[in-house]
Amino acid sequence: MKYLSNYNLKNKRVLVLGGSGTIGKEVCLALKEHKAHITNLDLKDDIILKRNKINFTKFRLDMSKKSINFFKKIVKNKTPEIFINCSYPHSKGWSNMKFKDPNISKIKKNIDLQLTFTIWSTQFIADQMKRKKIKGKILLLGSIYGVIPQDENLYKNSNIKINSIYSSIKGGLINFTKQLAVYYGRYSIRANIISPGGLKGKIISSNAQQKPSFIKKYTQTVPLNRMAKAEDVASAAIFLVSDASDYITGTNLILDGGKTLI
Repeated sequence: MKYLSNYNLKNKRVLVLGGSGTIGKEVCLALKEHKAHITNLDLKDDIILKRNKINFTKFRLDMSKKSINFFKKIVKNKTPEIFINCSYPHSKGWSNMKFKDPNISKIKKNIDLQLTFTIWSTQFIADQMKRKKIKGKILLLGSIYGVIPQDENLYKNSNIKINSIYSSIKGGLINFTKQLAVYYGRYSIRANIISPGGLKGKIISSNAQQKPSFIKKYTQTVPLNRMAKAEDVASAAIFLVSDASDYITGTNLILDGGKTLI
């Protein structure tokens, strides 16, 4: 039973940022199955999470002084043992971030939302874990597009467009995670990141469904011949925040069905 107990998260305090989203919801449900004590910070609650009695605190992720102070208060009052960031905030027009005619205000706003806030909030939590001598676990969400560039050919004639700054943001998060792991490792705080491949489902920026033609084209580039599911990410998350991965830190777990191999 020794190895089974390594996955025990019973009563562990977990703070999930963006737990109402496609991936965040599955992560919360997986944590609930493992009997963790979860707080979901998101703009809207999810009916399935509500039925499962997962704590919800309304939080608007932006760079305002109000949001930053609110986040500080939550973390200081009850510093989590595990922090998982599944958020995917973006401004209006995110789906139309083009290489030609770049809009500097949109670029700055989305980098602030997706990169700057993640870096600041994660550092703040890690420092609180250090102060309180918590052997914490931190998990961020990246993308294979933080490792490889987007293939424009995959998106031709689809309702999805390549994004001019998405890869830069995710690449930044991957390297930030490595630096975080190196600095806080001496305090027994682990930091890892999961980089999923294409996730089957709704297009986050537009809420529309992916076209069958896109799904077919994408899966043809994946050795396992399918797209990722939110459950795949949730299962990996449980491993990386449990004691089963106690000697793993600074890792970028590529979860792509083998796509980046070819």
